Amino acid sequence: MALMRRYALILRLAYVVLVASAVGFFALQIDDREKAEWRTIAGRAKEHALILDALADAVAARVKELQETASLDIDRDDSDHFDHRSIGLAADGRLMFKADGDRQIPPTAAVTGSLGLVELDAAAAEVRTAVRLLDDFRYLVALLPIVDRAYYVSARDLAIVLPATPSLADQLVSDAMRSALLDAVSARRNPTGSPVWLDGSDVPGARSGIFHLAPVFLGDQLVGTVVLQVSTPYLGRVNGDFDYPVGGTILLGPGGAVLAYPQAVQSAVTLGAAYRNSVPEAVARNIDVALNRPDRQAVGSGAVLTYVERLEAAPWTLVYIGDRWAILAALVAEHGPQTLALVIVLTIMLLIAGWLTRREFVEPASRLVEHIKAAGEVGPSGLPRVPVAWRPWFRTVTAVFQENADLVRIRQELQIARDMQAAVLPRQPLQHGRLGIVGRMQPALEVGGDFYDYFQIDDDRVGVVIADVSGKGVPASLFMMVTRTLLKAAGIAGDGPGACLGRVNNLLEAENDAAMFVTVFYGVIDVPSGTMVYANGGHNPPHVLKADGSILTLSPLGDPILAVVPGATFREGQIALRPGDALLLYTDGLTEAFSAEGEEFGDERLIEALSQTRGQSSAEVADHCLAVVDGFAEGAAQSDDMTCLVARIEPTS
Repeated sequence: MALMRRYALILRLAYVVLVASAVGFFALQIDDREKAEWRTIAGRAKEHALILDALADAVAARVKELQETASLDIDRDDSDHFDHRSIGLAADGRLMFKADGDRQIPPTAAVTGSLGLVELDAAAAEVRTAVRLLDDFRYLVALLPIVDRAYYVSARDLAIVLPATPSLADQLVSDAMRSALLDAVSARRNPTGSPVWLDGSDVPGARSGIFHLAPVFLGDQLVGTVVLQVSTPYLGRVNGDFDYPVGGTILLGPGGAVLAYPQAVQSAVTLGAAYRNSVPEAVARNIDVALNRPDRQAVGSGAVLTYVERLEAAPWTLVYIGDRWAILAALVAEHGPQTLALVIVLTIMLLIAGWLTRREFVEPASRLVEHIKAAGEVGPSGLPRVPVAWRPWFRTVTAVFQENADLVRIRQELQIARDMQAAVLPRQPLQHGRLGIVGRMQPALEVGGDFYDYFQIDDDRVGVVIADVSGKGVPASLFMMVTRTLLKAAGIAGDGPGACLGRVNNLLEAENDAAMFVTVFYGVIDVPSGTMVYANGGHNPPHVLKADGSILTLSPLGDPILAVVPGATFREGQIALRPGDALLLYTDGLTEAFSAEGEEFGDERLIEALSQTRGQSSAEVADHCLAVVDGFAEGAAQSDDMTCLVARIEPTS
């Protein structure tokens, strides 16, 4: 009976552990999913900010173009080719466009101001420039939905607006608005003369407006400003298209003015007003929290999730505010049934396993124990669960199985690492015109620290690399992959071999906590000319098998190894490869291979093996050199990685 009670207790504990594990797994899963949702929100908010930034950049670019056009045009004297009297006075004394001017005036344009005929004559150049800008205004308003209106506002009490009626132009360009616009681009406020952004809080009578304007000068004198007014309804529609079901984005101006709000109509939010005085109090508090958090990071605290992105083309800030509990509720609703189903299935399996174990083992064992006790064969301490004589064997078997499982796991991981290492090396030979390149590597362990690489830089140039990382095994392999990635990235960027090695050296040395190093030879072959420019960071000097069968060994440049000396510089050498020449790059695993008798292979044997391959292809040269080394070292354990690369200029037929 004691055995049965223990068994029942074990089952109950197992069920508690099962449920607790399921709940813990579910909590971890929800936490991971929530962080993934945060990353999704951050990505979509960034994409949304890029769209708004592109719109603002389009407006900024057009204003800059208008500024340049107006500044050049107003300073040009072509009075013989243009009648500046395209603007005249109506019967009531108001300014109006004249139909008999030299240019066709768009019907949607309007002029406003209080100049007389004498003043119009004095402002001839400016009037000519303003009228000519109308074609650009019409083009921008028609093709850029973000542009609502275009203005030219003169310091002479003259303004041209498109689109607008004369009466609307009078309303839009009030004296206060004209003064505010001209003051914003004045030398006092804007000494650099660059375009500026204004929102409704800066411009009287335009509370919800957004303006981008630039000064127009005649010499050193400010004569006016070109202005593009952003369409706030369009900006609001774009902002309202944020692609995530929970929360929304708010666009703020430099002074905290609300430029776009997704529920502006429903919430009676006044665009152009400071958010603290416009949006609901709870939203304002959340904006305060968001603006005090790091930019470009989705941050959740309590019930609120926030993300802030500051635009580059305009002084605007995009703020995302979402309900964190709503996101969690959606995740729980999505994944909760799966976890519940898993708990139910595991419970059923546990009950079935308990019933079978009880019937097939526990109950017979319990009856056997009772029978032994009844027969008086059990001592006072009772029969142990595992007999004493079996315990050493049980421990040994357990340890052996555990060690075997660990070895299998390690071998599997090393095989995966070896496959990954092989995958990052070029798998296929490279044939670029008459240049053929092939590489070979035999790691001493499952993974090694040697690597070779070749890649096309542009239509004419090909880079060739061979390197040897200090040490062997997994650490050397990891350092190798980092080095290869950095070297290829710098090489494809088009840097010269010396500059490339210098950059990679600085990057490796800055993060080299393990105090590893790597020797590297990097050459850039110009295929049409056959010229190779190279740099050597402490690596074995390559050999060149000339077409006539002679061997040329490149002289060492005396530069240091990589990842050790910060700021090291690397000199460059140059060699001309002729048709039929074969360049052999190799690591010291070839020359330092040992025979079964302990004799080193050496450079002379490698040169002799290379000389035997005259007229052969790149692959045949590489395979022959490795085969000669393998034959020499037969019967001895390989002590180092053996790697080589052969680049051959095929002879002309």
